[in-house]
Amino acid sequence: MVDWAVVRGDDVATDDLGVGELVGVQHGAVHLDVALVSLGAGERGEAEVNPFEESFYVLEGRVVLQIAGQLHDLGSDDFGYVPVAVAHRWENRSEAPATYLRVRSPQPRDFGIVPREMDLAELDPSVRPKPVDVSDPSSRLVGHFSEEHLPAPGPLAMKGFRSGTARNVGLWMLVDEVVGAVHHTLFMVQFAPTGQTVTLGGQHYHPFEEIYYIVEGEAVAHLEDESIPVGVGDVVFAGVNSLHGFSNQTDSRVRWIEAQSPAPPPAGAFFFPTQWAE
Repeated sequence: MVDWAVVRGDDVATDDLGVGELVGVQHGAVHLDVALVSLGAGERGEAEVNPFEESFYVLEGRVVLQIAGQLHDLGSDDFGYVPVAVAHRWENRSEAPATYLRVRSPQPRDFGIVPREMDLAELDPSVRPKPVDVSDPSSRLVGHFSEEHLPAPGPLAMKGFRSGTARNVGLWMLVDEVVGAVHHTLFMVQFAPTGQTVTLGGQHYHPFEEIYYIVEGEAVAHLEDESIPVGVGDVVFAGVNSLHGFSNQTDSRVRWIEAQSPAPPPAGAFFFPTQWAE
């Protein structure tokens, strides 16, 4: 049995902590835990230290992240990475709500025990949160995505896969081993219109899980024997060995934030059934 799912953004309920679960064990995922996290104006979370990696992408509003002795002032299209066992805390110092996409891997487990209390030292009150500065090597855990980062649509080259036949894809890595992540990756993908043709040469499958959070445009997700239209705010989950692919049947680009876990191997990451047929 293979697992896949399409989660509509309008159907996601937010709990008392501001967390709206998108993909997890209820969808068959065993590696990824994905959610939308909302922080109201003036809200401040508890200090955390966790046995999993966490990456994030700010969708709207402004949040402050305290981590590794720094305060980061984060806004739309800022992203970052929280390593295993590194203390951190979120807060919203603005007068408007904020929302970010959160990806965690390995998937958190509930052992039915009280979480360990964490004392995150307060920084000097005179220290002001700093906006993302991509030229500062001491701030490597955060970054900013900009339009010009994406290459023009063309062939695809990424860890574990290269394809000279794809001509309509652009990709920019956000979180991977370069910043220290070893359990998962996070990146931005853009597909130009394809008509009814499935991108990358057709449906394929992987030895890892993937999620696709649509942030712009529309596409058709081809999952096993079903084809399902998806749009902004929707999430597609493709489990290990799940056949999947996308077509962009509109006249405009489609863009999504994609996550993979476990991190892809250096080779043998993509398999196309058509390449193994008689």
